[in-house]
Amino acid sequence: MVVLNAIEILTAKETQIMNMLPKASAINTIHAYLTDTLTAAASKAVAEGADYTASVLTTPSRLTNIVQVVAENFKVTRTQQNISHYQGQDELSRQTEKALLNWANSAEFDLVRSTLVSGASGAVAKMSGIIEACSKSTNHTSHNSGTVWAASILDGLMKGNWDNSNGDVSTDIFMGSFLRSATDGFTQKSNVVVNNPGGQTSIVRTVTTYETAFGTLRIHTHRYIQQSSDSTGRVLALRPEKLAVAYLEKPFVDTGLARSGDYDNRAVVGKFTLEVRNQDSNWYADGFDKD
Repeated sequence: MVVLNAIEILTAKETQIMNMLPKASAINTIHAYLTDTLTAAASKAVAEGADYTASVLTTPSRLTNIVQVVAENFKVTRTQQNISHYQGQDELSRQTEKALLNWANSAEFDLVRSTLVSGASGAVAKMSGIIEACSKSTNHTSHNSGTVWAASILDGLMKGNWDNSNGDVSTDIFMGSFLRSATDGFTQKSNVVVNNPGGQTSIVRTVTTYETAFGTLRIHTHRYIQQSSDSTGRVLALRPEKLAVAYLEKPFVDTGLARSGDYDNRAVVGKFTLEVRNQDSNWYADGFDKD
């Protein structure tokens, strides 16, 4: 009996932000990195023959984040490995492939949504994810609940981003399916030039970029920005070069786990955290109507 592709993985795979960000190395469970600023721009003219006036120097600021251990543990019985399956694949290998996908989804979820937990007193240590780590009073905007997502709002958010970041604005915007559909509704697409002699053969209802006076955004639909448990719609805009995934240990399959029965014990394990090199280059907004 032919059973080609007998098992279809129905769950979505979502790793676009983790794959997009630069990679760095962590050397401790508390990952530290430095940021610095230039002096405020002003006239520094001096009189002819006058002594120089030394500028007041600034020292770097030390930022930290917690390294999080992400593990996907699974056990496959020897019996399941001995018998023949419809998919024609060794069950341990198949479950290992699934575990790798599960680990990647979980890592992406925490990279975006995790809130900081120090790990003291036996608690599980968790990193500060992008939404929390990037948010501050100048780049986190909470609109009145039920506010309709509109082009004028996005334009205003990008203006604030340009003002706060000294021009290092976000280049990628992420949102759930409802707000993505709403974005297609307010984006200008009417000026279409048709060069096909037979006429236009496709109807374009969407765009992949949105251009403002303060920068061009690549538009992405993301499953973890918006969850059913979120009370309002959320939008996250990033400048990927200003963030990084810092690995203390890159993900691997741990095959050295003890077993006390007729099974093989495996785990996919990785240790990493988020490094935020400039909070102001990113922004987050919530409060939007989502249904």
